[in-house]
Amino acid sequence: MLGDEWRRDERGQITHDVDLKVIVPDLDYAAVRAAIRAAFPESGRPHAPDNPFVVSVSIKGIIVDFLLALPGYEEQIITRAARCNLGGLQVWVCAPEDLVIQKAIAGRPKDWQDIEGILIEQWGRLDLTYLEDWLAQFSELLELPEIVSQYHAIQDRIAAVRGEAE
Repeated sequence: MLGDEWRRDERGQITHDVDLKVIVPDLDYAAVRAAIRAAFPESGRPHAPDNPFVVSVSIKGIIVDFLLALPGYEEQIITRAARCNLGGLQVWVCAPEDLVIQKAIAGRPKDWQDIEGILIEQWGRLDLTYLEDWLAQFSELLELPEIVSQYHAIQDRIAAVRGEAE
């Protein structure tokens, strides 16, 4: 599954990276990490803290983050993904609802800006029941009620601008 993002580096320069979600067979995370590092030996983020679920590499100067999926919800993300052609390469791209959920869980200011952009772009085409159900579950599980309240605030702001406020 693929998602790409524009980010600012430590100097404030815009950077581009690619995130790939990987299902881990038999939950053998060590073997998958080793295989990725063997195939792509150049580290993408040499100074980042170690995370057992992220392998960051550099491929032709582009940072690629292999995000190792956890069982359950993340497997569902992959099953909901759509196959797309990206420059002759067939890739799976996550559904916009799942991208919103993942960004809400991350919760960085940049993620909330991205969520607003996704909601604007996908307005009227999102499965709001699915989206709100998972946001509520993660909000409760992580004890972060602001996930749901911030999502609703963005949704209300967009509706007001569109003249759709209740």
